Amino acid sequence: MNVPWSWLLTFFEDGPTNHLLAALTERVQRGAPEGALSGAELEAAQLEKLTELLDSLGLSVERVVERPAAPAGVVVAEVRAVAPVAASDHLLVAEVWDGHETRQVVTGAPNTAVGLRTALAKPGATLPAVGLAVAVREVAGVRSEGVLCSPRELGLYDHAGGLIAFGEDAPVGAALAALWPQETVIELELTPNRADAFSLLGVARDLAAKLGVPYRHPADGLPLGDPASEDGLSVRVDDPAACPRFVLRRVDGVSVGPSPLWLQRRLAALGLRPRNNLVDVTNYVTFELGQPSHAYDVADLTGGAVVVRRAAAGERLLALTEEELALSPENLLITTPRAPSAEGATQPIGLAGVIGGAHHSVKPTTTAVALEVAHFDPVTIRKSAKRLGLVTDARTRFERGVDPNLPPVAAARAAQLMAEVGGGRVHPGRTEFGGDAPPKRVAFRPARVPFLTALEVPEEVQRRFLAGLGCRVTERGERWEVLVPSWRFDLAIEDDLVEEVARLYGYEHIPQTVPVMDFIPAGADTTHRGLRTLLASMGFQEVMTYSFTGALELERARAPAARVRLAHPPSSERSVLRTALYPGLLAAARGSRGERLALFEVGRVFVEDELERLALLLRGPWAELPWSPAALAGDFYTFKGLLEGLAETLGATLRLEPAPHPALHPGVSASAFWNGREVGFVGQLHPEVAAQFALEATFVAELTLPLEGREAPFRDFSRQPFAERDLAIIAPAEVTYAQLAALAREAAGAWLESVAPFDVYAGPPIPEGERSVALRLRFRHPERALEGDEVDSYMARLIDALAREGYSIRDR
Repeated sequence: MNVPWSWLLTFFEDGPTNHLLAALTERVQRGAPEGALSGAELEAAQLEKLTELLDSLGLSVERVVERPAAPAGVVVAEVRAVAPVAASDHLLVAEVWDGHETRQVVTGAPNTAVGLRTALAKPGATLPAVGLAVAVREVAGVRSEGVLCSPRELGLYDHAGGLIAFGEDAPVGAALAALWPQETVIELELTPNRADAFSLLGVARDLAAKLGVPYRHPADGLPLGDPASEDGLSVRVDDPAACPRFVLRRVDGVSVGPSPLWLQRRLAALGLRPRNNLVDVTNYVTFELGQPSHAYDVADLTGGAVVVRRAAAGERLLALTEEELALSPENLLITTPRAPSAEGATQPIGLAGVIGGAHHSVKPTTTAVALEVAHFDPVTIRKSAKRLGLVTDARTRFERGVDPNLPPVAAARAAQLMAEVGGGRVHPGRTEFGGDAPPKRVAFRPARVPFLTALEVPEEVQRRFLAGLGCRVTERGERWEVLVPSWRFDLAIEDDLVEEVARLYGYEHIPQTVPVMDFIPAGADTTHRGLRTLLASMGFQEVMTYSFTGALELERARAPAARVRLAHPPSSERSVLRTALYPGLLAAARGSRGERLALFEVGRVFVEDELERLALLLRGPWAELPWSPAALAGDFYTFKGLLEGLAETLGATLRLEPAPHPALHPGVSASAFWNGREVGFVGQLHPEVAAQFALEATFVAELTLPLEGREAPFRDFSRQPFAERDLAIIAPAEVTYAQLAALAREAAGAWLESVAPFDVYAGPPIPEGERSVALRLRFRHPERALEGDEVDSYMARLIDALAREGYSIRDR
C-alpha cells in the first residue's frame, strides 16, 4: 500500500502544530547538538525516522519513492476553440489560452473540447516521461505551437487515453510544477492479519499510539444521518449473513467534472487514475478510511430501491470494465427493481464488494447520487470474486476484513467530500440495514507482558498503548477488562493484547540475556530426544513404522497377540494396534538390501497398558577395520557391547540374564535389567522367525522406556598410566561372564578399573562341558603409577579366588 507523506501529515495537524513532525523531530535531535539539522537535512532525517518506526510497528517499508513534480515549461491552459484538421481523419486543431496569449496546438486526444482546462507544454519544454522535446512544428500541414499533454506524457500517472483535465481550482496560466509538486511516497508491505492498517487512518492510528500523540479522524464531527429522515431511498437484504450491514446516503445537486488538484495528486500518489470528482471520492475514502464504497445515479434506481440478493444461474452483469460477467448463485449482487410494477424482479447493478455495473453508476449527466457503503462477509466476497477472476481494491479489503461499524462514518465522510467537490447537498437522512456489532471483551493481566516477553512495561504505559489502539480499559484489580475496537478483529485473546503492548513498546527493548541451559535427566526427557541423538551418534539409524499392523505379521514375529482391533481399518495389513516394536524393524530390514544394518525405533505399543519402548536391530558387520581386511563382526557380543556402552553413557547399569523368548534363538536369549529393573529382552533372532522375514543372522532388543540414568559426580581424568593383564579362565559352560566379572571385581583389589571379555572358546583341549572365557583387566592408581610387582600380586589374589571356586587358568 502506498502512503503519501504529505497526506499522512494531515492526520496530525492541529492548527500551526503538526504532532507527528514534532515527535519525529524530537527523536531525530535526541542526543544531537541543538540546531544541528535543519531544512532538507531535517526533513530527510524525519523521513528516515518514520520508516524505522513503521518497520518497528510491523508495517514493513518496502521502499521510499520520490514521485516527480510536473515538468517545467508546462502551464494550465484552457481550450477556446476546436476544429478538425482537413488533412487528417482524427486530428484536431485547438485554440488554447495560456494566460498570456492564444496558441494553436494540434492534438489527437478524444476528450478535447471547448472549456477544457488541461496542461500545455510550451516550446522549449521537455517531457522526460516520453523523452519529447517540445518545439513549434507543422503537423498534417498545420502549425502546432506546443503539446497538449496526457497524464502519461507528464509522468504524473498512467493514462494515455486523453488529455489531463483540471477543475476551476487550477488557474489558467499557472505553472503546473507549482500546482503538482514532488511527492514522497512510502510503500508498505502489509501482512494479511493487519487489515486495520490497510488505510491512511490505520497507519496514522498506529503511529499515534506508538508516539503518544493525538491524531485527527477525517470524519470527526460529521453528521451520520438520521434513519428517520425520508430520503427517497430504500434497501432490502435477502442474505443478512453475507451482508450484515448496508448504508445508503443521498447527495443531491452534484455536477460531474474533473477532481480538484489536491484530490488528483493524492490518488496519483496511490497509483490510481483520477476519473471524475464523484468516482474519485469513493476511491479516496477507500484508501483514507479503509472502507470501499460505490456511487449510483439515483435516476437509475427504480423507485430509489436497492436489493441485495444472490445471483440466479444465467444472470449477467456488464461491469465498469466493460466486461460481461456470467453470474451464479455464488455471487452476491446489488440490484434494483426492473420496473416500479415488477413484483420482486430486480436487475443487477453491481457485484457486491467487488465492482460496480456500467449502466447504473455515475455518468456525466448525474445530478443526484446514492452512495453505497456496506459491510460484507469476507468469505462470500472472496469466493464470488475468485470465481470470476476479479481482483479489485474493494475485494482485497473485504476479504481481509473491514470494520463492521465503519459504514455510517465512511458514508458521512464520502458524502461530505462529494458535496464539497461536486457542489451538492448532503441529505440529512440515512437509509440503513443492520447495526453496530457489539465489542469483544478480553480479560487482560498486565503481569503477562513481562512474563511472556521479558519487557518490563509499566502498567500506566500498557494502559496508554491499549487506549491509543482504541481499546477501552476497565481495571479490576490484577485483571483488566478490555473492550476491543471494532476495527481490530485480530485481537481475540489475552496474548494478542500482550503482543500489541510489546509491539508498541518496541522489541528492541527486550534485554539481552544468556539463556538458561537446563539439564534434562533421561527420565524427564518425555520425548526421548536425547536418547535418539545418542543412538544416532553411535551409528544407528532411526526408523518410524506404523502403529497399525496386521495380526499375521505379529504371529510371524512371535510377538504377543493383538489386544486392540480397529473398527474401520484402512486394510487387513493395518487392522490391529501393535504389541511390540521389533516386528516393524524386521519388516524394514526385509526391505533393505544393504549388508550392514543398524536400526532403532522409539514408539508406543499397546498391550495391557500403552507403553513406550525402544527397539534395536543389528545385522551384518558392525564396522570395517582400516588396518585389516577383516570387519568387526556384528555378533551378539558386539550388540551387547553397544547396549552396555549406551548404559554407561547414561550413567546406568545393564545386566543380562539368560532367559527364553519365543522370538529369539534358544541359546542366545536374555532378559535385560536396567538399574536392576527388568525392562525387556536382548538376543539373536530365532532362525524360524528370521526365515519368515528373509533375514540371516540378526540381533534384536526391545526395552521399555524410560531408561533412567544416574547423575554421577564428575571425576577428573587420571594422569597415571594403566596396566593391563589378560586371563583365560576355564569354567563350566553354565557359568556366565557376569559371574566371572563379579568375582574379578571382588578379588582383584581396589585399583581394578575395568574388566571386559575378549574371547570365548570351547573344544579341545578344553574338557567337555567347560569353556574358556578370556578377560582383559585394566588396573590404574589415581595418584601414582603401579609397579609391575603390585599388579602381579593383584592377579595372584584373583587366581587364588578363582581356584577356590573350582575354576582353572588356561595357560595356552
